[in-house]
Amino acid sequence: MISFQRVHKRYPNGREALSEVSFDLASGEMAFLTGHSGAGKSTVLKLIALLERPTRGQVTGERPGDLQGGSRGIPAFRRQVGVVFQDNKLLTDRPVYDNVALRS
Repeated sequence: MISFQRVHKRYPNGREALSEVSFDLASGEMAFLTGHSGAGKSTVLKLIALLERPTRGQVTGERPGDLQGGSRGIPAFRRQVGVVFQDNKLLTDRPVYDNVALRS
């Protein structure tokens, strides 16, 4: 379960990537995130993967940040989440499995 409640994200350079984004994604549910360049797709994924924090609003769900102990569970959580960004920086001399294993 992932829930975005009126999420805003403004980067230090002043660029506003997200404004008033709200949605719920149930456990086991699949969704596609589409949009034009600069629409905030990567920012949403970074918030889900705990690579970024929202400027305002709440991102909640079955994540270590929701559990007692706070950020100590983040590395374990990230091992369960797969995100491949457009600038994936894969090592061309290694197969896909080895590239994924290096990122874990």
